[in-house]
Amino acid sequence: MPSGLDLEQASTCSSCSIVENKSNYWTPTLHYQAANGSFIRVPQAAGPLTGSPNAGMVVYYIQTGSNVKAFPKGFRMISGDPWLRTYDATIDDSRSIMFRCLQSNDASGNGPDTHGLPTTPCPGGIRSQINFPTCWDGKNLDTPNHKDHVRYAINASFGDFGQGCPSTHPVQLPLLYIETYWDTTAFNSGWQNGKQPFVWAMGDPTGYGYHADYMMGWPEDVLQNAMDQCTDYGGQVSSCPVLHTRADQDMNDCAAPPRVDEVFEGWTETLPGCNPVQPGPARATPSSGCGAPTTTLPANQVSWFKSGIDGWEAVGCAAEPAGQLLLTGGTTSSSGMTIESCLSTCKSKGLRFAGLKNGNTCSCGNTFDTSKVSTNYACNIACKGDGGEFCGAANRLVVYNSGAVVTVPPSQPTTTAPTGSQPTGGATVAKYGQVSNLRRAVVQRLTDKFMRYSAADKA
Repeated sequence: MPSGLDLEQASTCSSCSIVENKSNYWTPTLHYQAANGSFIRVPQAAGPLTGSPNAGMVVYYIQTGSNVKAFPKGFRMISGDPWLRTYDATIDDSRSIMFRCLQSNDASGNGPDTHGLPTTPCPGGIRSQINFPTCWDGKNLDTPNHKDHVRYAINASFGDFGQGCPSTHPVQLPLLYIETYWDTTAFNSGWQNGKQPFVWAMGDPTGYGYHADYMMGWPEDVLQNAMDQCTDYGGQVSSCPVLHTRADQDMNDCAAPPRVDEVFEGWTETLPGCNPVQPGPARATPSSGCGAPTTTLPANQVSWFKSGIDGWEAVGCAAEPAGQLLLTGGTTSSSGMTIESCLSTCKSKGLRFAGLKNGNTCSCGNTFDTSKVSTNYACNIACKGDGGEFCGAANRLVVYNSGAVVTVPPSQPTTTAPTGSQPTGGATVAKYGQVSNLRRAVVQRLTDKFMRYSAADKA
């Protein structure tokens, strides 16, 4: 994204639970590597007590002192080093990254922490945890390496806020802390000879190269007011009157179709992009020339829908909450579902509409209520039988039509909580105990938006 881009003004929606926040957050994706060398993306899980988002991150903004300045508009930074393959206690980034081997699938969050990926199967999955620097030079919104304008507090480490800012970077920022739950449980039987089978998308099987990006998108005054006024030790958004939350479905619907022409769902022979597995212990090196895409497609060329299917055209993405059926001519489910197989099924029944939902379900019908369609909706779950196609979402039906042209009413904007309203996004989020001296925090959730790493994402 070009520098100077005003994320707050440019964004039309957000997968953050807080309405006012249009910031961007990024981490690499975790993959499982099978014994035959092939890879598959590890699914994320929603954090405990976070409602029903489409998984994603839990983000904390923590006041580590009494004079915390909000991130200024246009601010960017990176935490971590993607090329590290060993732990070095003298490096601030290394000390500020941990992984928790969760012992159960509940809200307790219990489990041991390690700086590298866990070395034993984790019954409740793996939680990645990363702290960003909290000290700023007060001048530069960004620097060429996205790091020199910030520093960690003196002697800071994960769970320790340190002893204040160095004189070169005297401005104290909120501690940005991101945790992501990775549902590794389906792969716990896939460990070979005690060797952990997971690898980060930049080819890191150690975990020491884990890293994260942040791009500020708040109204600066709102974030400052939150830092000044929201002092609840539990970090609950409901205790912060200057902030408002959006519904989980609005979060889930804010997703963009992939703009890199590369398969990244399902089993793949290589990691996306030119990212060979480099276990170290020496620093990893960038790779190129593998034939992976190096550019993104224009936004007007990507879609959740598929075109060029003989006799069928996409109508759009429609709301279909659980327990409802928009197409009533029969429903089937299959672990090998594709758009083509669904359209063929409906055609064989002599029905003009076909709809796909949740990656594996096909519905047919001769009538369809087009008022349920909106361009604001995401139909972003990959088809079970073809990871390069999209077959609706949990509460969204992608509909195709084989008859006359269908007219769709203009889309209505998604609903968000108005100023002064009560939060609508489900249960509030409590802080977790791994940050033992957490004082005050504002916590929010983000939904999963096909986070990935490729040559087109980073140089």
